[in-house]
Amino acid sequence: MGNYVVGDVHGCLNTLKRLCDQCGICDGDTVYFIGDLVGKGSDEWGILEFIDTLPSYQLILGNHDLNFLRTHFRAHQEQSLTERQDKAYQRLQAGSLAKWHAKSDTLMVHAGIWPGWSLATTMSLAAEVEAILKDTSLASQYYEVFFGDENQWHAQLIGWQRVRCIINILTRIRMLTSASKMDFDYTGPANPTSDTNHGDKDLTPWYQCRADWPCQQIVFGHWAMLKGQTGRKDIINIDGGCVYGGQLIGMCLETGERFTTDNMD
Repeated sequence: MGNYVVGDVHGCLNTLKRLCDQCGICDGDTVYFIGDLVGKGSDEWGILEFIDTLPSYQLILGNHDLNFLRTHFRAHQEQSLTERQDKAYQRLQAGSLAKWHAKSDTLMVHAGIWPGWSLATTMSLAAEVEAILKDTSLASQYYEVFFGDENQWHAQLIGWQRVRCIINILTRIRMLTSASKMDFDYTGPANPTSDTNHGDKDLTPWYQCRADWPCQQIVFGHWAMLKGQTGRKDIINIDGGCVYGGQLIGMCLETGERFTTDNMD
């Protein structure tokens, strides 16, 4: 029985099928999707149907997944989706904001975590948001105030500011400023230069803002310009920029072996 984590698929169905073949997914295996399963690619509904054919899977939600849920929420509520689409919507809606694989001591999130968070804090805060997404009334309220640029974590945050800040950290974080605030505009490589967007700013990758993280390894996606590399063994990126013409990356949690396939969509 193997456990595999797969990077940002972004609706690239043919590429995902190829990667699953390369990994040799079979009965007893579990596939963890690291977020942004949908968004930007050509077959979002197809992806959500395909994952249900896998032996076992777990979904970690990314920023594009949350936007997909928001976009189709009204149709879901009004029962105007097809039966297949509604089941697919519910699969995504049941996703998590963070997953911990105990055997390999691996924390999986879409974008990252706040430097001061422990594993227990991360899982607890993720659960706060997951409960909202699964509650029809609360989800409806959240989707009304979906966008927000809360850029610095404080435990005293309350209401939707708190919810949005947790989501921003888990699904959008890349760089932190010298004032320990998230910079949402920067999408370039880990080492900004004057040639890259905001290269003149004093920015540090979130995963370089703490020496000791709360588990053996953290696996994340979201940051295509890293091309699957962080330069660290304990902080692992598996976003190969598939939807941008790059690669889709998978990794076996037990062995650390990587599998890659070029975009086929």
